[in-house]
Amino acid sequence: MESSTKKIILIVIASIAGLLLLAALGFYLYFISQFSVYQDDQYKFSIKYPKAWKVIVHPKPSVAVVFLRPKDTALDRLQENFNVTVQEVPSVASTLPAFSEAIKKQMTAVFGTSIKIVEDKSLQLGWREGHMMDIEGPKPDQLKMVNAWVIRSDQAYIMTFLGNVDKYGQDGILVNEMIRSLQLQ
Repeated sequence: MESSTKKIILIVIASIAGLLLLAALGFYLYFISQFSVYQDDQYKFSIKYPKAWKVIVHPKPSVAVVFLRPKDTALDRLQENFNVTVQEVPSVASTLPAFSEAIKKQMTAVFGTSIKIVEDKSLQLGWREGHMMDIEGPKPDQLKMVNAWVIRSDQAYIMTFLGNVDKYGQDGILVNEMIRSLQLQ
């Protein structure tokens, strides 16, 4: 193969790689522009949320914020939502593993076999170790619940997404970004 042909091939490959990198950067910038930041001075945290979602601040004691996803149609039975609750950590579950086990026991005691734990794993949230559970409910409701939590001192910050399994394909990337964005102050 001639050296000029090799140069052309290398230029084409470099150009394609550059275009792919530029496209990825463009998508990333578009993606992050879709979020706003919610700052909670009472509970001392911040979190990113999709700009199109409605924000309800402190609707109940210990519920810091609820983010409501816009309904796709007026016929939607469930409005997908993401909330952050802050609760005191009981002394018997003061470590992350003990607290995580208590939450799992509570979920299975309440819902029994009507739920399926799809994923149960450790999660790194900034400098803090956290935990995440992905739960699905069977037909006809086909609910999807994603819980993630982290402990700071004697308080647990629990993030919960509740939605439809079928819509989670479009919501999952947003939910993961929200969970990863939690910053404790």
